[in-house]
Amino acid sequence: MNLKSFGSSIAPSSLSLLLLLGITAPLLPIGMPTESAIAQTRTQRKKVAIVDFDFANTSDPSYWYAYRGGGAARGMSELLINKLVNDGTFIVTSRSALENYLRDKRITHATIDEATAVKIGQALGVDVVIVGTVTRFNVETRRAGGSFMGFGGGSEKTKAVVQLTARMIDTKSQNIIAAMDGLGEAERSGGHGAIAGYGSGSSSGSGTDEILSQAADNAVIKLVSQMKTRL
Repeated sequence: MNLKSFGSSIAPSSLSLLLLLGITAPLLPIGMPTESAIAQTRTQRKKVAIVDFDFANTSDPSYWYAYRGGGAARGMSELLINKLVNDGTFIVTSRSALENYLRDKRITHATIDEATAVKIGQALGVDVVIVGTVTRFNVETRRAGGSFMGFGGGSEKTKAVVQLTARMIDTKSQNIIAAMDGLGEAERSGGHGAIAGYGSGSSSGSGTDEILSQAADNAVIKLVSQMKTRL
């Protein structure tokens, strides 16, 4: 057998072998992400740091003054951190890392403006720093009722309103890339009766903290929803 005839005889076998390998090679399901694609997606998550919110003068500081040892503004920051961490869209810097930096640099929360917030974010190595303000943090109770011949009755409705504003600042460009606001409300109703001055019934006064917490939670949920679409 000459070289030419040998080559022509082996070519079909080689082709068959290649086809066989192609058929038996494992195929990834269509649309299934590879490990490298998953790793790349994880690295694309933005790193954010949240500075304690300010407390505007329009809010009533007498309500919910204690939240984990801090004020209502700190409470809003805590809620926002928890929501963002549980959501998983962003990588959130821990509060301890932020507090340690502020302590080392002797920076107080009262002196943090947007320029200082950018420097803090740069030092912590984050992409975005979030600053915000509690603009409303109020509870209102409305009562209605009357009496006749010593018999009386009435109702009351307690409404909590929490409103937040927040800004997302890019630590590289130092520009505000998004501004958001979240309004949360919660209500509770109760009733009471009286006979010759002796009252009985239910009151919503004892549930003030509960409805404030619900209103705050609703406001933060709206902020998180906007952040996910803006960044």
